[in-house]
Amino acid sequence: MGLKIVTTICGLYALLILSGCSIAMALSGHPEPNFDYIKVGATREELEFELGQSASEETRSDGKKETTYKYEMGNTVNAGRATIWGYAWLTIIGILGEPIYSIIELNQGHDEQTKVVYDPDNRAVEISGYTPPPISDAEKAARAAQDEHVLKRPTPRPAKQDTSTAPPQL
Repeated sequence: MGLKIVTTICGLYALLILSGCSIAMALSGHPEPNFDYIKVGATREELEFELGQSASEETRSDGKKETTYKYEMGNTVNAGRATIWGYAWLTIIGILGEPIYSIIELNQGHDEQTKVVYDPDNRAVEISGYTPPPISDAEKAARAAQDEHVLKRPTPRPAKQDTSTAPPQL
């Protein structure tokens, strides 16, 4: 009886560490909505592009529609995290740590919801629910410093027009 339990536990553990689950989980995820576009006055199409399909909708007595959107925050695709899990997996520590990495990946992200009230013209008149925290001054400064070092793509020069009267060569 005890041997069956130990064998089962070892088998499940082996399946977990050999699967590379943490790498696959880090490479899958859902993009977060861009809250710069989620504002009163936006059209329904603009909001659904950011928030996805509505989870529920009800029509009020005044003709307005109250729509609820559900989405996941903090679980976007992260190739950097997947690379770290992959490098760690190549070591003996990584193989033994795979269950821990998988648990970390399972706990990435959290579910949020936002309620939007639309007028009869499908324009948002009221938005309530999750709002992202404001960007700190340190992050603003870091983004500005990073933008200074971004390689700008040169603008193409206009092609010179051939003003010669020579016939085109075939």
